[in-house]
Amino acid sequence: MQVSEQQKQDLAIDGAIVLRGLFSPERLERLREAFDYGIAHPSPLHGYAYRGTDQETFNDYGNYENRAVHLQTVKDLGLGELVASLWGSRHVWFVGEELFVKKGGLGGRSPRHQDNSYSPVEGPHLLNIWTSFEKIPRKNALEFVRGSHRGIQYNGTSYNDANDHTKPLWHKTDWPRLPDIEAERAKDPNSWDVFTFDLDIGDALIFHSGILHGGAPVTPDCPTRHTLVYRFHGDQTFYRPLPVEGGSSYEYDISGINDPSLTPGEPYRSKYSDQLL
Repeated sequence: MQVSEQQKQDLAIDGAIVLRGLFSPERLERLREAFDYGIAHPSPLHGYAYRGTDQETFNDYGNYENRAVHLQTVKDLGLGELVASLWGSRHVWFVGEELFVKKGGLGGRSPRHQDNSYSPVEGPHLLNIWTSFEKIPRKNALEFVRGSHRGIQYNGTSYNDANDHTKPLWHKTDWPRLPDIEAERAKDPNSWDVFTFDLDIGDALIFHSGILHGGAPVTPDCPTRHTLVYRFHGDQTFYRPLPVEGGSSYEYDISGINDPSLTPGEPYRSKYSDQLL
């Protein structure tokens, strides 16, 4: 797919765009094969956020045992070239995949968060390609806070309190607690510049990993959502260590995610990423 200058500009400034028809039926089938393989072969760390509540969501992330499947899919679909064209980056690295399943028509809103509050990176070249295999109306779509990837770095959400999506991930940090955007919008609909896109089958959301995003509930009229996310880094991705010293509220130990061989501001290349270009 050829991307326009306007799409590049919107991605850089707003932080998220939609690419209509990125995946033809044949290309989407190829993507679904990779998704189904991941579901059939989950990692030991797969799990359910908010298990036992109406917000329960299946999630699996970065299963290294399945990496060859996803890496080949990315190459076959030319996604590295697409990402490079969006950034103008000479090099692109594939970081990994994430799988989501919401079903039953009762899955609540995913909490607002920034993906790089869980990863030691910053910079303009952080990108997610987010694809669902169902048609998603606007009210069920992922939502973004415009330009927030260029603003404050917030603490992450712990993903373990269904009654408080702002419960902090990191215990010892000067990163501010996540705002309760939905509560603030209920009082003043204009308090946050939130935007989204309806999605037809084959469309994909493209967004900076540091943008505040969340939402995407399933409802009785949109009862199921299967989503595959692929993440990428580029030349302008830099090391910014996570505040692991005080520990976290996360279900799993992620304290070893920092790379002590790097100093803050150095180009970041995870040992688990694969260079595409």
